[in-house]
Amino acid sequence: MRQTPKGVSIPDALANIASDSPENFTLYFARLRKMFPDEVAEACLWFIASRQLNAASRSMAFWLSSQGTYVNILFESEAVPADVACKALAVLKTVDDSFVIRFLKTAEQVSSPPSILRALSLVPSLGDYGILIPWLRRLSSYKDARVQSRAVKLLCELRPNKALIERQLLSSDVRVRANAIEALWNSRTPEATEFFKLAASDSHHRVVGNALVGLHLQGDPSAVAKIIEQSQNPDPLVRAAMAWCFGFINDDRTTPLLHDLLKDKSVLVRKRALRSLLALQKDESPTVSE
Repeated sequence: MRQTPKGVSIPDALANIASDSPENFTLYFARLRKMFPDEVAEACLWFIASRQLNAASRSMAFWLSSQGTYVNILFESEAVPADVACKALAVLKTVDDSFVIRFLKTAEQVSSPPSILRALSLVPSLGDYGILIPWLRRLSSYKDARVQSRAVKLLCELRPNKALIERQLLSSDVRVRANAIEALWNSRTPEATEFFKLAASDSHHRVVGNALVGLHLQGDPSAVAKIIEQSQNPDPLVRAAMAWCFGFINDDRTTPLLHDLLKDKSVLVRKRALRSLLALQKDESPTVSE
């Protein structure tokens, strides 16, 4: 880690001057960023993400917004983890009116799948990201299936329409189909219900699991019964998917069945059941279907 001439790391130096008087902070912050602009930019993002907005973090945010390149750092997983980037992003939006435009311009220049996926992971933190629709549409037919499925999910969440979802459900890639269904979870429409019912007959356990969760969220009383029924499926992949569903829906009727799945002959099913039970104990729904 880069250090100042006095042997103090850049993040520590930044934290130290932030706790000083406003006058001293302004003076030393200017010196520090002149000497180590790249390192200070990374440290500022960490500082902003870990603290409430105050005079020091606001000054850091204003300085970052005046630099044009700070969005690039948000896209670098090695420099700033995704959770830190999302927290910093929320603050930066409040001080930089052009943030979403900067985000889009930077994202459009990114070419490697890992970097595009990182950019896509930050999109939900933008709030209303309608300006990104043309970019997301282009990515919905991207050559990398991971990028394509993530873009499809965001598109379906933002602007769900029948033609788009029907097209995604015809995809040969299970991730695209599963993400299209997951994107409808918050939609309380007859069309969404029909899509869930259709996808519940999909050939892949992940799509089926997402569809049954969708039906449950719609208030369909048959959904839990279908999940229970499929938890006895001969295919261990299906049983593991239903174990995930049990952890997600958090229904008192299914908790005993999760304990039964802890004794399943399949290691995969036992691991999935354990993860769901641990998530329920922490009052957290599992976030990734399998």
